[in-house]
Amino acid sequence: MDFTEKAIDYLYFQRRLKMKHVFNMPEPFQVPDGTLVSPFLNPKDSNSKLPFNLLDDFSIAGGRIEARSRSKIHVFPFVTQVTFIRRGTLEVWMKAAEDEKPYSLEARADQAVLTRPGTFFQLINNDDIEPCDVLYIVSLPYLFLYDEENGCVIYDDSAVLNENWDELCASGWCPSVELPTIEQRHDAYRRLAANA
Repeated sequence: MDFTEKAIDYLYFQRRLKMKHVFNMPEPFQVPDGTLVSPFLNPKDSNSKLPFNLLDDFSIAGGRIEARSRSKIHVFPFVTQVTFIRRGTLEVWMKAAEDEKPYSLEARADQAVLTRPGTFFQLINNDDIEPCDVLYIVSLPYLFLYDEENGCVIYDDSAVLNENWDELCASGWCPSVELPTIEQRHDAYRRLAANA
């Protein structure tokens, strides 16, 4: 199939699904940062089973931060995330390269917090009873590539850190885990596209 045929096929596919499909959020599962996630509208996640060309500009996942819990600190080197609070209250700690020290924002239902690429961040639900339900709207689309045969993650746009805020500060903001590279991201994108 040449480029023109692929482009026509892609446009046909987008038109066919655009107005005639309702997307349901599946049950969430626990991710390495400790929170629950449901990647219900992310065709660039190998677990979503959606057609790869469905969306190219952003992705949406549902999330839940249980009562009295916090995520591990993590960072997205290449994507921007909007965390939209659907229910509950969320405390979000962040530190970007230009920030002298970490700061926190509190967001309630129908509010959102923007996290730029390269920003360290942590999600905290201080409520004693109620979970906090969120939508994660990510641009570029969040990439996740899982090798089902070997049961291992090949690529993840998120780097989950082992350090707390004091340890990160003491390290000069150099985490102990290796951050994904742009080359790894491009390779994962190509592999996902090839399997489409």
